[in-house]
Amino acid sequence: MTIEFAVEHPQSLVVAVATRQAIETGLLTDCDTAEMDMVQSRHHATVLMTKIQQRLRDVLPISRLTALPNFFVLMIESRTWAYFHPTLAGFDTLADPAPPTLEPSNDRERDSVIVISQAAAESLVNGQLPFSTALQKGLTIVDAPVSENKSIESALTVAYPVGQFSRFVCTEII
Repeated sequence: MTIEFAVEHPQSLVVAVATRQAIETGLLTDCDTAEMDMVQSRHHATVLMTKIQQRLRDVLPISRLTALPNFFVLMIESRTWAYFHPTLAGFDTLADPAPPTLEPSNDRERDSVIVISQAAAESLVNGQLPFSTALQKGLTIVDAPVSENKSIESALTVAYPVGQFSRFVCTEII
């Protein structure tokens, strides 16, 4: 799932500053990525991204999951990328994409990317931070073509709603 790209996202600094402010105001807990070496930090990022995939797979009906566009997720501290390719079985763990295209000048060819800090992702997957709050506070940014942006934001808002979410999920049976 971890993909090593030598690609930086232009919104990484915005998310980093918002994350630092959220930690200082107590909205987020510092997950001490500074104390981790790069291997530990990347492992932690991979675990968080796997949890996000599992939550989306568990919460969304298959029809809605497979309607999602392909998208990348970037954890800014470790610069760890993941590629989310929805399938009938969840997400394709063997997908081997090319590096993301981030050039905003051609909206149709640009890849969809979620930029997030590990501190925000940790709070998100633990049910302490609704996705809508993360977006509003700039702790995550969905950088996607207009046609894909709403779909991704909506799916994550359903997966990580306002208020504490249940760890037990009823799923659609086909």
